[in-house]
Amino acid sequence: NHFLALKLADAPRDRLAQVAERFQAWDLPASWIDPEDYHLTVAFLGELDADEAHLLPSAIDLVASGLRRPLLRFSGIGATGGRSEPRAVFAALEDIDARCADIHLDLCAGLELPRDQTFAPHVTMCHPRRAGAWQTPAPGRTWSDLFLANGLADWGTCETTDLVFYRRREGPGSRYEVLADWPLVAA
Repeated sequence: NHFLALKLADAPRDRLAQVAERFQAWDLPASWIDPEDYHLTVAFLGELDADEAHLLPSAIDLVASGLRRPLLRFSGIGATGGRSEPRAVFAALEDIDARCADIHLDLCAGLELPRDQTFAPHVTMCHPRRAGAWQTPAPGRTWSDLFLANGLADWGTCETTDLVFYRRREGPGSRYEVLADWPLVAA
């Protein structure tokens, strides 16, 4: 799968990695994202063939040349699929000047993609797994408890540096391959 995302600067990536380490200490069953792979998806492109993937950067150049860094702030954690049995756990981001939402709209318009009506900036941290029958969470250490304790946490600003065109590699330990990137204009 291919997508466009904003790359996190080193400081917020490292801060989020420290938060993830604290969460991992809860021993909840999950596949944790490697901090080097943290990103903020702004447009999902789906599966592209080799020609489409080769031509896409030139189509993005014009839109990407004027994209300014959004003003973002970590604002706790959220989940897809519910807070008791989430499918993904993410660091929520407050889009202070709505610039991130504008980036999403500009890219969708420029690439003739359908806009995501529910777009909300976030950085996925892990993908929970169902616990086995032998895995009983410690009292006060469930996914719901984690959300209750951290739902509105403030971990500071989240600077971004580049718009990146990624391809997800399939297979064990899948990571992301950078196909092209464009530096964001300072805010």
